[in-house]
Amino acid sequence: MVQADRFQIHYYLANESHSMDAFIRNKCETELLAIFQEVCTILGTSIRIESIPQEHGGLREYWKVYGENSVQINTTLTLLAIIISVISTVLSRIPISDPEKEEREKMIQELTIEEKRLTIEERRINLEKLKKEMKDGHPAIETIEKAAKSVESNLKIQSRRSNFYRQLSNYDKVTAVGFSALDSANKEVVQEHWVPRSDFHNYVLADNSFPTETIDGATIEIVAPVLKEGNYKWKGIYEGESISFSMTDAEFKNAVRLENVAFQHGSSINCVLQIHQKLNEVGDVEITGYSVVTVLDKTDGGNTHEMPQGKKHRAYKKLIQSQRSLF
Repeated sequence: MVQADRFQIHYYLANESHSMDAFIRNKCETELLAIFQEVCTILGTSIRIESIPQEHGGLREYWKVYGENSVQINTTLTLLAIIISVISTVLSRIPISDPEKEEREKMIQELTIEEKRLTIEERRINLEKLKKEMKDGHPAIETIEKAAKSVESNLKIQSRRSNFYRQLSNYDKVTAVGFSALDSANKEVVQEHWVPRSDFHNYVLADNSFPTETIDGATIEIVAPVLKEGNYKWKGIYEGESISFSMTDAEFKNAVRLENVAFQHGSSINCVLQIHQKLNEVGDVEITGYSVVTVLDKTDGGNTHEMPQGKKHRAYKKLIQSQRSLF
């Protein structure tokens, strides 16, 4: 692989302009730097980036990329080329479109599954293999693709890329953006990845929704039940953490209001718990709320009582499992 140690961001501007709003540009490049940082975290390495003088033609930003230390620079140059090439590809490859929320959730679920599959240990092994092949002088395409795959499935990178293109979408002066891997003489090592303005919207996530996680058999110690009508939150302790949650099990709520179910110190429920989540701007998953949809059992002082709806729920699960076993 030809050695590359520079990353070029080329903003194509309307009317052959050479100036750009500083706030927009700085916000965009903050997202790009975060992507570089996340890629390095995934690959188990680190780099240093310095901005270097620009040239004419639209607005070009050059980043000089250094390896972990000067001793390693000869073996690191190929890795830098890989990192730069992978990032250029990630920034210019149009992701799956998401016109409907359901499709968006499906895509995120697939990404989440892939994230879990690509464990830290797998990434370490892939990186060690990559470094070994670099020392031999010719990293295999398959090895590079494995590194790229772990990058492309990362939710933080998906979010940061979305933020980058959202900024540019709101700034009419930019007509296109390009990304290039360059050598020390500013010669293109890989042909520029070019994205026209008409495609910017394809990279912007339609919303920050994340699939609701359902825990069947969650135990919540009740701290403060709601004993009257209204959309008030219950309070409890789940996995050592204090939480507020909505009780959406109508049968259980009615039983509480009619005083058919009472609580004492240490009362707990075994339930079907829904954890509502979203992606924040940096791609981390945040919990936005909890809902108890079915109370299975209630426990007081070591005595457990199965709720009628809990019995129905278990019977339904058993029926579904038996049907699946037939196929």
